[in-house]
Amino acid sequence: MTERARLVEVCDRYIAAVESGDPDAVLELFADEPSIEDPVGSEPRVGREMVREFYAQNADVELRLRRIGPVTVVGNRAAFQFRIEVPLGEDELVMASTDVMTFDAEGRILSMTAYPDSDADPDMVESEE
Repeated sequence: MTERARLVEVCDRYIAAVESGDPDAVLELFADEPSIEDPVGSEPRVGREMVREFYAQNADVELRLRRIGPVTVVGNRAAFQFRIEVPLGEDELVMASTDVMTFDAEGRILSMTAYPDSDADPDMVESEE
């Protein structure tokens, strides 16, 4: 597997793990000293405990996530967009987010910054299959 393919696979596994609501499955993808900034501009969460706590807070929320477009890989960094659907009773929150990740030498996520945009139209680009 090429380095690019490996990073794309981790990004897709990340989306699946977040959608599953299992914070331990998400944390498994992160390096020993990770940091996340979600959303961009918020206080970064640093360390495995804080990262796990962040993903655990949404464990009971039903999420449907689907990557839209390719994962862009440059060196040890990757960026990708995905569609987020959150059922809210009779309504549904639909938005797009772009996540930017930096990886360590083993392909584990060192940092993740999320750029959620509730005004972006996530239907503009279809997912690559």
